[in-house]
Amino acid sequence: MRKSLVTLSVLAALPFVSAAPAMAQGSPHSVSANVGFVSDYAYRGISQTNENMAIQGGFDYAHASGLYAGVWGSSIDWLDKGGVEADVYGGYKAEMGDFGYDVGVLHYAYPGGEIGGESPDTTEVYLGASWKFVSFKFSHAFSDLFGTPDSDGSQYYELGASYDVGAGFTAAAHFGRQKIKHGTSYNDWKIGISKEYAGFGFGLAYIDTDLDDSDDNVDERIVFSVSKSF
Repeated sequence: MRKSLVTLSVLAALPFVSAAPAMAQGSPHSVSANVGFVSDYAYRGISQTNENMAIQGGFDYAHASGLYAGVWGSSIDWLDKGGVEADVYGGYKAEMGDFGYDVGVLHYAYPGGEIGGESPDTTEVYLGASWKFVSFKFSHAFSDLFGTPDSDGSQYYELGASYDVGAGFTAAAHFGRQKIKHGTSYNDWKIGISKEYAGFGFGLAYIDTDLDDSDDNVDERIVFSVSKSF
């Protein structure tokens, strides 16, 4: 489940820091890649790796018009069958002064994956908005949500802030609400700090949910990440 490549960030999408795509001089096209390790791949507050380490990476394409597309993958350990997540996404984003918006579609694929006899593959559309260091994102599932039967139409709301506190450090906070049709809805939250050093991105975050913490995959935890962008 891709969300930001920043375990500490509120910009949605992947669990470690990702640099902006590099654009060749005079070209409207840009391509970037990223690879990293995270001590626990937590998505929407829930561990996707049974609280173990994951290796992750992806490729992104962006056009000067605001159109973008990408692929991203991670090792996982929550399915009855399958151990890989492969996400494909695309959309359009733009900025107008301090305001920005982002709209797109994201497909979570789990090759050979199965959970409770169901396919976990999920498709969501999303709409995001930002103002300075504050952001909001809404996601709507047009398929069953990660193998939950009859859960199409489930929604996720997230509000966050990311702020440069100096000396190369960025502090971030996130609050999310996962509404699951015919399932257990819940809240999750995250606070953390990140820094780029010697060409690598480092992050440390505290993550928790209001789900029953008798399940180790949803209890509070500290997550560390390190990444490299190209």
